[in-house]
Amino acid sequence: MPQAYPSIQSFYKREAAAGNGEAAPKEPPRHGDGFTEEELADAVDPLNRKWDPEREYEECTIDQLIPGPKAVMFVGRIVNFTTIIGQSQKQPKATGWHYMLVKDDSAAISVKLYFAHNPYPLKLGYLVSIWTGFISDTSKGDAVTIDGVIVCANLFPGRVTSDHIMIHTTLGTNALCHAPIGFRKGQPLPGLMALDSWVRDGHDGVQGAKILACVKSVGAKRKIAKKNGGECEILEVLLFDHTGEVRMAVWDGMIESAKEWVSGQTILLISNPGFRVEYQGKGSVSVIRQTMIEIEPEFPDAEWLRKYAVGLTKKESLCLEFPEDVWDIDAAEYGAFRPLYTLAELDTWVRSDGQQVLTGFLSMTIMDMSLVSYHRRNMLMCAEWCSLPSPFPSHNKSHANPGSCGIPIYSNMLSTPCRNCNMSLTLHINPKILGTLLDETGAIAPGKLLWSERAWEKFFGRTVKEVCVMSAEEVRLFEQRVMFMRMHLCFGWEENVGRLAVLGVFA
Repeated sequence: MPQAYPSIQSFYKREAAAGNGEAAPKEPPRHGDGFTEEELADAVDPLNRKWDPEREYEECTIDQLIPGPKAVMFVGRIVNFTTIIGQSQKQPKATGWHYMLVKDDSAAISVKLYFAHNPYPLKLGYLVSIWTGFISDTSKGDAVTIDGVIVCANLFPGRVTSDHIMIHTTLGTNALCHAPIGFRKGQPLPGLMALDSWVRDGHDGVQGAKILACVKSVGAKRKIAKKNGGECEILEVLLFDHTGEVRMAVWDGMIESAKEWVSGQTILLISNPGFRVEYQGKGSVSVIRQTMIEIEPEFPDAEWLRKYAVGLTKKESLCLEFPEDVWDIDAAEYGAFRPLYTLAELDTWVRSDGQQVLTGFLSMTIMDMSLVSYHRRNMLMCAEWCSLPSPFPSHNKSHANPGSCGIPIYSNMLSTPCRNCNMSLTLHINPKILGTLLDETGAIAPGKLLWSERAWEKFFGRTVKEVCVMSAEEVRLFEQRVMFMRMHLCFGWEENVGRLAVLGVFA
């Protein structure tokens, strides 16, 4: 019997005809391209890849960097950066890059940091560690010439194996790189100018100018149209020192950094500031490529400005938070020792021995009120400090508070959203509704007393919530009734509070 051999057709499966209702065979799985999932993730996010270089890197300060091929590592803080989205002829695989100025205690360097997919999460003040195999001379690169910056570096982590960057946000690095460039102990910082001097004539032709200022308020972010089309975002920050105030415009990528600055606390040292002429000829600070913004610098002038800002905040703040557990209110109002002071006696005591905690009574006459006026202007209630969560902790414990807008918020309601961040704010009664208070020896200006909620309720004879819903007629009648009324204020004094606190009211 002849042996049967299988035909060649039996080795192949029949292909399903299109449209005959038969399911097409499943596509066989494709083989990988040789890269693991971890390697692919490292290429997408270079910050998370393991850094285990084969060569040894020499740790240097920035002033020790020399142009040429050499594996070096240096640490510094970001004092300026700009993000560009687009293609580069030198790095075709990049989708954009950051121009950065990085400084330590000795010098500054210009860094061009490429990224393949997403921009790096950069902010002003962040501490960065950089590894690179080549340092360039700024005169041969495409960087803008900056006084004192003579070297630059081009990095492409994830593509160039010798490049790497690490962004530090931990508490252990907060004490590093906060001394200004060129500072010598016991000597004034070269080029440092007061705000008033810089605005008047210091901006014109002065090389290496520096201004030291404290943040007074952080405005709301808004969009403006560009001349060549499109839109950009801008945020204005109000700065002050002991000589005056000036505005500074912050653009696009730096806006998130400015949102974390704390009103009345954050100190900025701005080197090579740009000058912009505003409406009516008044100048303002602009951030240009050569500008360096150092956050919380450490040198004697900055410490003096911090103390000055704290005192000015206590003096001019509209509604400081009432301190709890400082005075025994029941003992002050109903205890065995309840002394009656005049303003002159109280002033003498505070100036001679103001470190002790004091309570007592003042007999005052209400000379004028603005209750009706503020009610009509929707300013019966107010708030001034809006806290924002800050992921970047301050190196100074006394300035580790979250960011704040520092802009007064007014309303006739008990709560209202902030114009900057839409955070719901709890408002307090505006202390300026009560005008000048007078006794036989002196007077207290409007808004200078620190009122507790309990004291306001005794003064109005109703809760704060009920005050908010008073009608215009009720407000008018109450103002007429208390005008020129004499009342006794139960007060408390404590040096760290810095204001006379009203604990209770007896009409």
